[in-house]
Amino acid sequence: MKDTDSTLAQFDQAGAERLEKIYLTPDVVQQREQIFQLLDVKQGMNALDIGCGPGLTTLSLAQAVGRAGHVDAIDIAPPMLQLAARRCADAKQVAFHQADVLQLPFANASFDVSLATQVYEYVADVDSALRELWRVMKPGAQVLLVDTDWESCVWACRDEARMRRMMQGWSQHIPHPQLPRTLIQRMQRAGFADVQAHTIPLMNMNYSTDTFSGGMMGFIASFVGGLPDFGPQLAADWQADVQTMKDAGGYFFSLNRFVFVARKPLA
Repeated sequence: MKDTDSTLAQFDQAGAERLEKIYLTPDVVQQREQIFQLLDVKQGMNALDIGCGPGLTTLSLAQAVGRAGHVDAIDIAPPMLQLAARRCADAKQVAFHQADVLQLPFANASFDVSLATQVYEYVADVDSALRELWRVMKPGAQVLLVDTDWESCVWACRDEARMRRMMQGWSQHIPHPQLPRTLIQRMQRAGFADVQAHTIPLMNMNYSTDTFSGGMMGFIASFVGGLPDFGPQLAADWQADVQTMKDAGGYFFSLNRFVFVARKPLA
């Protein structure tokens, strides 16, 4: 199975709607606002939203660049693009494209600013994808990439061995589950300069489906439960364990998002 096939399988219509619900939880809304504060986007700019998902960031970019600006948004999954287009229906300065980050359908030096959240960890050939991003950015343009080191994912549980087993299974959903560890060097090799790194933690102290961890729990259990060497019973037992930790010392979840901001040099 190709990388694009694997990604598409994870984001069918049901997966897209489930992910949209997670993106709308209060803690992820707050994370998105924190990330956007690091973005130097102004009225009249041309912006690129890479892996636009359900279009929440696309809409924010459209509002930031205004009617004088333009936003191109890409995603590999048609269900995501459908959700995004519906959300941004009134933003006439937005255009959506089904495209792969390895072959961006844009001319050289097209964009003033670009943003990608949870995208490059899905790409096997990250270095080629970053060179392609460099190609479409204008000299002096800003890029902002968000990715997760999934070993930073922590749930309080009764069975630590089972927890580790679940995370081992979940790491198979992407080619680069620890991408932030090498992303600065990769961005520099692609030609980007002034790379700055930031950490934004997600933390939940109570179990609720209206939190990032509450939503992701089902996403992880569904994926790992479908793996031949893991199975649905392991996933179900894990879910029951972490959901009821409030009865055995307290529910606890944390995860670090890593944000990398850089520029394409002027020269």
